[in-house]
Amino acid sequence: MKRREYSIASSQAVNPTTVALMIVVVSWVDPKGRDRFGQATRYLSSLPVGSKVTASVKPSVMKLPTLDTAPLIMAGLGTGLAPFRAFIQYRAMQKAQGKDIGSILLYMGSRHQREEYLYGEEWEAYQDAGVITLLGRAFSRDQKQKIYIQDRMRETVSDIIQAYIKDEGSFYLCGPTWPVPDVTEVLEEAIREEGRLSGKKVDGRKEIERLKEAGRYVWRFIRCILKL
Repeated sequence: MKRREYSIASSQAVNPTTVALMIVVVSWVDPKGRDRFGQATRYLSSLPVGSKVTASVKPSVMKLPTLDTAPLIMAGLGTGLAPFRAFIQYRAMQKAQGKDIGSILLYMGSRHQREEYLYGEEWEAYQDAGVITLLGRAFSRDQKQKIYIQDRMRETVSDIIQAYIKDEGSFYLCGPTWPVPDVTEVLEEAIREEGRLSGKKVDGRKEIERLKEAGRYVWRFIRCILKL
């Protein structure tokens, strides 16, 4: 079996001896009507508790800002939420130690809340504890009109303006490629709107490129078997 890469869904600072992974067993029906399954995800899900697995850890492009007070704006689809769970665990630890932490805006997208609200109770507990500032949930198939992650972001654009632009936060997107243009457009709209309110004309696209170079817009691709 070839090597598979998964994002770690736990903070090493909080859980130094364990690693959590957010994995969904991939399954589909091929053109001949046969049930097919992802080789690695099925293997991992079928392992007995206590089994040994060969693994290695490599650095990720997803890194927290140097300042704990810097806001985080995070958007994840499906298992793309994995690195954000690690981020939030770390920030929750900082808060529990009496340290100031920046605001956290967490946006998530999947099809059905009942089936795919990954770590839902945990996110809500963090929100109740004041760790997560805003929780934007987009379940595309739970209502007649589809709602996507960019829709939830657009509904709360004033919060994004405050956290991302005024308070100089960092934005992270993790998941498949298809939502990237729509999500980026919301950020460009926020940049232009903040400029308008400040009496300045700002090129949203150029500003996004500057933020990417500064490490304040980070995207990581994760293959996501979701038909939203």
